[in-house]
Amino acid sequence: MAARVTKLSKPFVWLLMGLLIVGLAGFGAVNFSGTSRTLGTVGDQEITINAYARELQREIRAMEAETGEALQFGQALQMGIDRTALARLVALASLDHEVAELGLSIGDENLQREIVQIEAFHDINGAFDRETYRFALDQQGIDEAEFEADLRAEAARTLVQSAVVGGVEMPATMTETLMEFLGARRSFTWAPVTAEMLEAPIPEPAQADLEAFHEANIDAFTLPEAKRLTYALLTPEMLIDQVEVEEEALRARYEELDARYNAPERRLVERLVYSSEEAAREAMAQVEAGGATFETLVADRGLEMVDVDMGDMTRGALGEAAEAIFSAETGDVLGPLPSPLGPALFRVNGVLAEQITPFEEAAPDLRDELAAIRARRLIETRAQDIDDLLAGGATLEELADETDMELGALDWTEGRDDGPAAYADFREAAAAVGVDDFPEVRFLEDGGIFALRLDEVLPPRP
Repeated sequence: MAARVTKLSKPFVWLLMGLLIVGLAGFGAVNFSGTSRTLGTVGDQEITINAYARELQREIRAMEAETGEALQFGQALQMGIDRTALARLVALASLDHEVAELGLSIGDENLQREIVQIEAFHDINGAFDRETYRFALDQQGIDEAEFEADLRAEAARTLVQSAVVGGVEMPATMTETLMEFLGARRSFTWAPVTAEMLEAPIPEPAQADLEAFHEANIDAFTLPEAKRLTYALLTPEMLIDQVEVEEEALRARYEELDARYNAPERRLVERLVYSSEEAAREAMAQVEAGGATFETLVADRGLEMVDVDMGDMTRGALGEAAEAIFSAETGDVLGPLPSPLGPALFRVNGVLAEQITPFEEAAPDLRDELAAIRARRLIETRAQDIDDLLAGGATLEELADETDMELGALDWTEGRDDGPAAYADFREAAAAVGVDDFPEVRFLEDGGIFALRLDEVLPPRP
């Protein structure tokens, strides 16, 4: 059930890790640049560099909160905190991959119920307030879609974890039997017997011997019942060459997905808000005099470090405090600076350089994406006409002659999943089709279409 970890971009990743270890100092300083955003994948689940940076910061802050002392990045590496952070992300990605494989989801209603119960999104009357919800997410630099996707994933992960942790307990009799077997010891003497030790080689079996063995083990040499199908298939991939994508469309799509390909420079920031400018100045004075650290100021307020962690923030998200924060070095404590909640002290925990993917680099992916979208739309527009041809009496062979659909044949059995049977929709239709059923157009999960006909049912046969 465990997912396989694949596609670790080794040259870039380990160079990046080396730079982290050698070049960064202070409170978990981070400075990532370049166009790669993925540290690795588990199945289909990506582990992004930004996620790793945030998780590493959380692990460091948790250790600082536990020890009450500031932790240098070099110390964190010696303690293996970087590996702990990565291991946690791999574990979460493994769960996310398993969730995706199982098709688990908590559904929109359950997601809404989870969100409205979070106190941080309540108004002064204790009821969920959408403006408060939006404001709180904006302060963390997260949009609603991203937050809700994370919450949905966390809830689905919990389902899988609960299923594993709360598994069926092994019966006592089975436990004792297995333990007795594993704990048993046996003494024996053995001697190898090889073909070279024979006085004469084993003769080739006669035809009669082969036939007798075949008859005695006929089940092992019998094909199961199968349905002989004829099908016509049309997938987006088959129409890609017919689809033209203009450069204007590519550039428009590039601009539409600007957030995917171009991330602005950001800072990993923590913020501690005070009720007045005077209180914030007094706290800053303690830090400058060495009488307090940012961690102790947070603890004195009865807060945890996670309560003041803003994550990665852009200039626009920081408002009037942006200039000072973006001019600071990693580890600097700044303030008092203005914030939407009042005067605050800020600490800069890391630098995330802008990540720019030029249009020329993004163009191949964009072209494939747009071509696939247009191919699916093209199939949608043709599906009704093709279905009308079938309703008018056209055969699958005639469809292949008059349309772009390709004709094929398949002896289908339960469990076969190659060729068109790789599609769940095709397998479902193949299982249900009868001799008297007329072909009809059905859609595949990738936007393709197919129609099939049962020619005959093949009985079990040698």
